[in-house]
Amino acid sequence: MVYQLFTEKMEKENWLDEDTLLQGDGSCYDWCSEISEDERKAAIIELATCILPAGMFRLIDSETLEYLGGMNEWKKSWVANIHRKALGVNENNVMKLVEETYLLEKEIKNPLHTDSHFYLEGEGYQTFAEPSAELMRLVDDMKVGDRLYIGGIIDFHF
Repeated sequence: MVYQLFTEKMEKENWLDEDTLLQGDGSCYDWCSEISEDERKAAIIELATCILPAGMFRLIDSETLEYLGGMNEWKKSWVANIHRKALGVNENNVMKLVEETYLLEKEIKNPLHTDSHFYLEGEGYQTFAEPSAELMRLVDDMKVGDRLYIGGIIDFHF
């Protein structure tokens, strides 16, 4: 899924849809598609309970998450994971495509270890979504009690 997240409430007409992201040749996405209302509800529950770090957010309503804190602890854990992966990189495997270097790169770009992407641009000018590191950079600027608003959610294939 691609989740659109805002730090301020946005009107539905500014929500991500299947036509927002570049698709096809030369794009990260082969295709994007709308999801049903039931799929949307399930995707929001998955975001709140499985994708986001445990205890960092709570779902207030069907489109709002409240930040509860915990970013400093999470960053310490992420840095430890990066260090562990970096220790596995050496002169024998650094050039191999699917070994330790790749795992290190994945850890840096996608610390939440999710297949989901995050569209964090509210004005609709961005034509791509980001892996989870960009979401966590947004969270790093939040204060306890701040909210994330869930906009459009679409399915994708790449």
